[in-house]
Amino acid sequence: MKKLLFTLSILAVLFTACDDDEPTPNPDPTPSSELSGDVTEDVTLDATVTYTLTGTYTVKAGATLTIPAGTTIKGAGVNGFQECLIVEQGGTIMAQGSANAPITFTSAKSSPAAGDWGGIIICGYAPISAESAGGTGSVETDTDIPYGGSDPDDDSGVLSYVKIEYTGARESGTSEHNGLTLYGVGSGTEINNIYVLDAADDGVEFFGGTVDVTNILVVNEDDDMFDVTQGWSGTLTNAYGIWEPGYVSTEDDPRGVEADGNLDGDYPTYDIQSTFAIDGLTIKNYSSYKMEDCIKVRRHATSTITNALVMGGSAKDLIDLTDGSGNASDESSLDVTYAGVMYSGKEVAREKDGATTNATVTFSDDNTGANEGVFAWTGYEFEAFSEDLEGAVTGETVLNAIVDYTLTGMLSVEDGGVLTIPAGTTIKGAGVNGFQEQVIVKQGGTILAEGTAKEPITFTSSSSTPAPGDWGGIILCGYAPISAESAGGTGSVETDTDIPYGGSDSNDNSGILSYVKIEYTGARESGTSEHNGLTLYGVGNGTTINNIYVFEAADDGVEFFGGTVDVENILVVNEDDDMFDVTQGWSGTLTNAYGIWEAGYTSTEDDPRGVESDGNLDGDYPTYDIQSNFTINGLTIVNNSAYEMEDCIKVRRFATATITNALITGGQAIDLIDLTDGSGLATDATSINMTYSDVTLSGSEVKREKDGNTTAATVNIAAGNSGASSDVFDWTGYSF
Repeated sequence: MKKLLFTLSILAVLFTACDDDEPTPNPDPTPSSELSGDVTEDVTLDATVTYTLTGTYTVKAGATLTIPAGTTIKGAGVNGFQECLIVEQGGTIMAQGSANAPITFTSAKSSPAAGDWGGIIICGYAPISAESAGGTGSVETDTDIPYGGSDPDDDSGVLSYVKIEYTGARESGTSEHNGLTLYGVGSGTEINNIYVLDAADDGVEFFGGTVDVTNILVVNEDDDMFDVTQGWSGTLTNAYGIWEPGYVSTEDDPRGVEADGNLDGDYPTYDIQSTFAIDGLTIKNYSSYKMEDCIKVRRHATSTITNALVMGGSAKDLIDLTDGSGNASDESSLDVTYAGVMYSGKEVAREKDGATTNATVTFSDDNTGANEGVFAWTGYEFEAFSEDLEGAVTGETVLNAIVDYTLTGMLSVEDGGVLTIPAGTTIKGAGVNGFQEQVIVKQGGTILAEGTAKEPITFTSSSSTPAPGDWGGIILCGYAPISAESAGGTGSVETDTDIPYGGSDSNDNSGILSYVKIEYTGARESGTSEHNGLTLYGVGNGTTINNIYVFEAADDGVEFFGGTVDVENILVVNEDDDMFDVTQGWSGTLTNAYGIWEAGYTSTEDDPRGVESDGNLDGDYPTYDIQSNFTINGLTIVNNSAYEMEDCIKVRRFATATITNALITGGQAIDLIDLTDGSGLATDATSINMTYSDVTLSGSEVKREKDGNTTAATVNIAAGNSGASSDVFDWTGYSF
């Protein structure tokens, strides 16, 4: 019988025998007992006692340690590496908690942290990758303790509904404790419903064996979430790994899954190599820390990974099947869905040192990964982590696609700053300081917002009833030429005159905007100070802008203030003023531009248009050398509303436009094409080739003369133009 219980019984008798006249001491509501040393006979702990692990507590062969549901054991945090629970070969642990009364291993420190104590280690007699059948190894933290053998059905007991917190103490790079370490553990052992939080090495590591594990959640492990080596041949079912915001690893190569066939890759000829399965896997990286790989299978391991879901963060390679000591076996099979993951290397790395693996990798769209609902008993909140955005980006800032961002003020990318926005990211304007809630990239700053058709980047409103003007839009400022008094001249942003734009670098690069949705923006301060959906000030043609969707902006869809940037594939819907606006010397090309006013649309502006283009700013500078000289190739303007456009296309103030393959359909307009203005007409070099249908005009088809001046611009109105292609906008979800 356990000595501790015997001692407590004697104390109870002594207290009962006290004289009634003597004061009875108040019982300690949380009595404690220290645990260390060897368990050589059966021991049963008491769930009403809080235990302190002060050293290595070892369950020896033939002994059983029973830990009742609801028991709490705390590592003292004094001898971290030595404060561990070890079940040796032939020993048995019966730690059978329940969802309502889990067993908790944690730290005794008031400010607990990873590595406070040494974790749980179980050693069995199941086969491992060894020199000969039935071979053994020795525990890396204590080489006197063996594991492995020839009994695949070996039974080391039960771990069920167990929390393991602040563990994984580290002695050296080759001697580390994980949260849970399974050495040659057999399939007779029952392990399920495990929660590992903040381990200083891996969440769980399998050193060979045949044990199956079901329902394991690991959070903020310092190295790998799930680690396989030395011939493990079991199945891991419903495995969930998370790195939270702010997580930073001390390791060189942390991964979601790391799998080796043999120990350290040094034994490729051993008969037993890891041949394991993972069914239902989720890896979520909310942090800004880069994984080495999300999934690594190497050194002759054979993995069968099904229903895997990888989300968020960044990695070198998404999946790496290679290693200098051997690649994944050709029999490996991985079925993975991933979203919001940035990788700097390869989606799948297959070749190293001339050797290539033919492992099967399938990328599915609809894997659900592990079921988080089964982890309710842990108390862990699977929240959508959120973060407010505003202020200056001066260095490199990388957002995370699975964090919910709220734009609460101006987010400015300063000279030398780089803002990276991964595919799948959503940023919502708070809708409180609308005009100030904007993303502005200043001269010398860089934005890398590279979405995909599958995972676009979305800027939208956080309002439950979103509307145009909820936030301030996206503004890029570059060093490219603009219409100015002299070559290389600059202007200042109309919404903030302290921010310059323009210069003499036609090839200036402000970064990338690709597959980006911009919704409910264009906040307005006054008639002369307005935000559009997308505003491009002096942006150079080194900048990549394509596949843009602007929905319900309180001013223009996109406006070009000079610059040389080219834009391809842009859809604008229900913009309050002009769909496409050009001014101040823009000299780029707009390809495949589609503008729509839907039924019920009404503008608050005096003169909304499909295209409005000026050669210079406000028509006040007709003598400046640089005037807008731009091209639109593939243009569709659709007016399904009852609202009358001022003009469908307006070219004026010494602008030169080359518009080809234009199609205008529906609605009403004063003039179809207006080439005039009191501050100057379109140049004679302007050329427009278009088709229109079902447009009701109250003015002219083509207006050429004003104040006695006439433009000789070429306008060809004929059947057959198809306009912009709508097919390329399937990614937006807009229903044409």
